[in-house]
Formats: sequence, structure tokens, C-alpha cells
Amino acid sequence: MPISPKEKSYLKNKHKGGHNNSKGNVYENFYATYCMALFMSSHTDRLDNVRFTSQVKDCFVDDLLIEDTGKTYRTYHQIKDVQSLSWKTKYLLYDFKRQKDISTEKKENFELKLVYSNPVATVTPIPKEITSCTSAHYFPTEKSLNSLLLSHSPFKNAIQNITASGKATDDELLGIAEALLGVWAGSEQQDLSLQVVSDAVNTISNGYINIKTSPTVNLSEQCRLQLQRFRLNFHTCGSNLHWSTADGHLSGQIKWTPEMEKKLEAAQPSDFWDLIVLLS
Repeated sequence: MPISPKEKSYLKNKHKGGHNNSKGNVYENFYATYCMALFMSSHTDRLDNVRFTSQVKDCFVDDLLIEDTGKTYRTYHQIKDVQSLSWKTKYLLYDFKRQKDISTEKKENFELKLVYSNPVATVTPIPKEITSCTSAHYFPTEKSLNSLLLSHSPFKNAIQNITASGKATDDELLGIAEALLGVWAGSEQQDLSLQVVSDAVNTISNGYINIKTSPTVNLSEQCRLQLQRFRLNFHTCGSNLHWSTADGHLSGQIKWTPEMEKKLEAAQPSDFWDLIVLLS
């Protein structure tokens, strides 16, 4: 059934409310950050296929749409940061039923997700009218990304999984999460591809944020010769240079930025320990 004029007016007001709800926007943005990390990990080689859109036009389940254009698969999210939530909450079930009808009529390959912040919300079982395409997912609300990182292990694991090394400190994880959030919150949030997000993170970080989608740095020939001169073993991973001595007694890693490369080329250390100081 097509969207009626009355429903169009309802959707217009619904979208307007979504844009103006600052508390809800923080929660939605944190959840979007989580999803970006999940999809960056699972779609590393297909980032441009994954598109994120918020406040989706002419949709009843509209807070976040994640589309995999390669598989033509669409996941619609309704994201609720409220204390009292059930399928009897005003218009909630109606919105899901109408989205199911519309997406089915369009022959979409789709699913619907309800994301909620109250762990005791009565959102299960899913009503039978929508159970074939709907699931409910708990995601906690926190005042800051740092609090979310420290309190919710799925979020922390999602960020950890997109680090270049697969292992990072909490401060490094926070830096990655803040970069993802910053790109998302600063965008129009319409058909934003993960490739654009990844490129933006790499641009603004200037090599100081090291994620698996970061281009691997290449050392200049002069720097390679300097390291080989002192018989250091070395390799790069993302934006990091990893090094160790031949006997394995000393090792470390350093963000390999253009500034660091110029610094080593200019220094041309003649003493082993001068080189180690530069790499520390």
C-alpha cells in the first residue's frame, strides 16, 4: 500500500523530531560508530559497498539504514534511548509493520532492527506480524565514548578488531572511536560510504591513527639503508614501523609519519644508540 498523504505528514514530523532530539542523536551516533567499526572489519575489501544513512526519507524505520550495495541488502534500524519501551509504545509496532509492507512490496532484501538502551525493556518476544524480518538488540547508553569503551565489551572489541595490529591500548582505541564518530557526526549522514569514512580518518589523523584500512606506509630507500646499516629487522603495518635488533633483545614500534621519515633522513645517525633514541 502506497504511503498516504497523512502518513507523509507523520513521517515529516517524525524525521524533524529525530533531527532535533539531541539526547537521542548522541545515542544514535554512538551506535552508528559501533556499526561502522563492525562493517569495517567484515567488509575490509569492500568498503565502498557499505553505505550509511540516517533519518531515511519515506521510511517508517528510519533512524539508520545500512546498505550493502554489493549484496543489495538493506538493514533498517529504529534506535530508542528511552526508559519505557515495549511494542505497545506509540506507533512503534505500526512503524515496523508499515516498513515491512513497503520493503516487501519493493521486493527488497532487507531486515529490521530495534535497538534499545534499557536492559529491562519488554521488547521480546517480537510480535508475530513482524517476527519474520525483525530482531531486537540491546546497546547501552553512556555519556561519553570513553565510558562506552570501558563498560561495553562488544563496542571495545569492535574498535579493537579494526586496528592494524589487532591490539591497541584503551587510549588508542578511544582515538579511533572518536575519529569515526567525528567523521560521521560532521557529515550529511546521507549515503555515506565506509570508504569515504576510512579516507577521512586517514586524512585527519596524519598517520597517528592506525586502522586496518589505513594504507601501509613505505619507507624511503635512505631510511631503509639507515636501519639496515645497524642490522635492525623491521617491517611496516598500517602506519606503524615495527623494529627489533638482530639478537631480539630490543624491539619497538613507532608511528611512521612523513615528519618522522624526514627526521631520520636529516639526522643520519652514526651511533646505534642515537638511532634507537630516534625510534623510541
